[in-house]
Amino acid sequence: MFLIIIGLGALATYKIWVPKLVNRIVSAEIAPNELVKYHEPSIALPEGRSCYSYAHIGTAEAPYTVHEVLDIRVDGNKVTGQKDGTQSGPDMTNGYTGTINGTVERDTLGVVYAYVVEGSANKEKEIYRINQTGLVKLRYPLTAGDGMLVPDTTKEFKALDYPMVDCAEYGK
Repeated sequence: MFLIIIGLGALATYKIWVPKLVNRIVSAEIAPNELVKYHEPSIALPEGRSCYSYAHIGTAEAPYTVHEVLDIRVDGNKVTGQKDGTQSGPDMTNGYTGTINGTVERDTLGVVYAYVVEGSANKEKEIYRINQTGLVKLRYPLTAGDGMLVPDTTKEFKALDYPMVDCAEYGK
């Protein structure tokens, strides 16, 4: 009987409490970038050596053609390796090479890429998500910090696919 009275009361006042409940649910939703932090792992990086490749052909919106190869070695949660690439566009054509050092935590690869481009040495932190076909780089806008460029994870990111490739295909 008590539950019937509560149900009738809720039914009679639904126009008051339902909109408030909906607003609370909507305001508590997780932002798209937050999903990256709490995503459950579905696949792990293979132990030992593996290679990944990224290619982008220049367009009007993104005029640089880019080709990269990420050659890494996984030992437990430690990751080391090398990333080499070329880029060409309206105002430059160059190559770059550098080392990768970092860790794997759950389904996320966090590394520091120390590289030389056009004679200038730099470092930047990079974040990759592991997926079924390889890696996805979460390319956030970069800011200066910790003596290197770091991703501004408060901003939106662009996802760049790095499918796994045969390391021998790249002469390594």
